[in-house]
Amino acid sequence: MPSITGEAKIDGAPAGGVYLRLAGPSGEFVSEQYTKDDGRFTFHVAEGSWTLEARAAGASTHTQTVQVASGGDEAISVDLTRGN
Repeated sequence: MPSITGEAKIDGAPAGGVYLRLAGPSGEFVSEQYTKDDGRFTFHVAEGSWTLEARAAGASTHTQTVQVASGGDEAISVDLTRGN
């Protein structure tokens, strides 16, 4: 099964406890999780276009679209900035 994996960072440093919300190709809520202490995360998904939203206290909200191909895995970086 394809997956979306990655690392969340705040101001360039790996960040644990970042809230991640995943929406599916038609915009529906699919899953949520918090990053591990090292900032890493994994969502197991089907192929398609997914929207990932990341939030952390004291940091800007980050939203990005991730295209997942059939049988492929997508590795991404989620970069948040403090101050917003």
